[in-house]
Amino acid sequence: MRCNEVKRSLSAYFDGELSEDKMLKIKEHLKYCNSCASELRKIERIHGLMESFPVLEAGPYFEAQVIEKIERESTRKRHHLGLKLAIGFALGGILLFLVTFKYQPGQNEPAQSYASLDTYLQEYIETSGRHIAGNDPGLITAISSTGETAR
Repeated sequence: MRCNEVKRSLSAYFDGELSEDKMLKIKEHLKYCNSCASELRKIERIHGLMESFPVLEAGPYFEAQVIEKIERESTRKRHHLGLKLAIGFALGGILLFLVTFKYQPGQNEPAQSYASLDTYLQEYIETSGRHIAGNDPGLITAISSTGETAR
């Protein structure tokens, strides 16, 4: 047997979980392979240390608490899934709405609708800006859809 195969099987060998044939092959391999024998000794030491620790008993409500936490976690995950789906559908609806009205039949270029929006924004800024900014119209600045700055 090769060392890789033996090392993968050492824990099962130690626990006696292998077939008799495989147990004998590993035992023979361990007689002449110091590396694999060293690995087996490490496993034996680890098991010995684990046996030296006391076995702790679970409290009377341990099982109920674990089940309750699992149920709470699964409920919370379901709520997150519902929220994600709702947000996804809302964004999809908004996108569909925008695409539908941006490319209406009869409009060759979407920029045509922006021109009327620019005019409206210019008028709004000029009239509202005077009330908000007082005598200094430079306080109100807007950027039109074409990227130009309007004051």
